[in-house]
Amino acid sequence: MKRFFFAKLFLVLLIASGCTFTPEKSPPPRLHDLGPLPHGSDRLPAPWSKVDVTAPEWLKDDRIRYRLVYSDATRVGVYTLDRWIAPPPELLELRFELSGDGGPLRVRIELQEFEQIFDRPDHAKALIRFRASAYDRSSKKLLAERTFELDKISPSADAAGAVVSLADLADDAIAAVRTWTEGMDLARGAVGGTP
Repeated sequence: MKRFFFAKLFLVLLIASGCTFTPEKSPPPRLHDLGPLPHGSDRLPAPWSKVDVTAPEWLKDDRIRYRLVYSDATRVGVYTLDRWIAPPPELLELRFELSGDGGPLRVRIELQEFEQIFDRPDHAKALIRFRASAYDRSSKKLLAERTFELDKISPSADAAGAVVSLADLADDAIAAVRTWTEGMDLARGAVGGTP
């Protein structure tokens, strides 16, 4: 009888304290895209009609990645409460295509890195690295290839800072590829601007 009384008392105290036996549901992740397209001079059309973005398997999901180089440079972490609305290659491909003017080029982007890098706990930067290949749209001839690596300080050392700086880098990448492709002499099939 005493055992039953203590078991009942324990259950009443447990319920009164707010404890439950069911695990709490974690909130759904916040979804992010690359934001609205830039306006004005930042929105110059680019000389391509089609862009394909490829990436290794580990970049083909919606996770936002970071790396703590100050403690373990080989370990890649992911933010659990924030995600991209689509995998980065898809977001970048759409962004690049929306920036084109239907010009004579087809561009292939091989995404190699798209992450936030922490050099100390309170300081981070975003990094994008990719190889761009420009092809003549009609002949499918390779005109030039170039590797780009761009970085930008994150406004905050967290997921929100990663999203803002990576979105900015996407537009910087488009501007860099646009400048590079505009240096090509498309009339003769010659290539300019190749390092």
